[in-house]
Amino acid sequence: MTRLTLDARLGATLDIDLCRACRAFWFDQYEELRMAPAATLKVFGIISEQTSAPATPLTGALRCPRCQGRLLVTHDMQRHTPFQYWRCSAGHGRLMAYIDFLREKDFVRPLTPRQLDELRQNVHTINCSNCGAAIDLARDSVCAHCGSAVSILDLRQMARTIDQLQTAAAGGAPAADPQTAAPSHGAADIDALMAALRAEERARSAPNLIQTGLGLLGKLLNKQL
Repeated sequence: MTRLTLDARLGATLDIDLCRACRAFWFDQYEELRMAPAATLKVFGIISEQTSAPATPLTGALRCPRCQGRLLVTHDMQRHTPFQYWRCSAGHGRLMAYIDFLREKDFVRPLTPRQLDELRQNVHTINCSNCGAAIDLARDSVCAHCGSAVSILDLRQMARTIDQLQTAAAGGAPAADPQTAAPSHGAADIDALMAALRAEERARSAPNLIQTGLGLLGKLLNKQL
């Protein structure tokens, strides 16, 4: 774990821990809620960092870094999107993978029927964003291995949230809660994703929709998309 010092609300600071190899955060109790807008933007930037190495799986007996108690896997739901994390039974905090952090914030959603049809016109096979298994889009809209629906990173909602956070970090109006933002499945999401996937097809046979979306997230943060 690497300790990362971030700005907290009301001028304070806080330390979160992250594992870049397993792509996961450890948040002490209520730490995630105390992050200032600039800190949330920094976390988004960490998530968007691209690496060719696969993530180290979060398996085995995971331990709380504060009390060394065994962490308990916990399943939850954000609207219609399931996510999970590992929590300390003593209440010290929770361990959460990058992708589940985005799911909890309602930034990862199943594709609409129109988006799925357009995806099938461009790509035949993708890798499941949850378990990595191949999904044959001609036959399936969910992963046959783990049951996860084919999902997309909601770029339009992320763009709105990033604009709000950047305004708040610069001293403007307070940032809106990302979870209360209006749902969006606009053309910009799928058009940007299709362009990126077509470029990726030259390098890999089965792209990962979320991983491709994270590359676009990095551009959003730099105002390049």
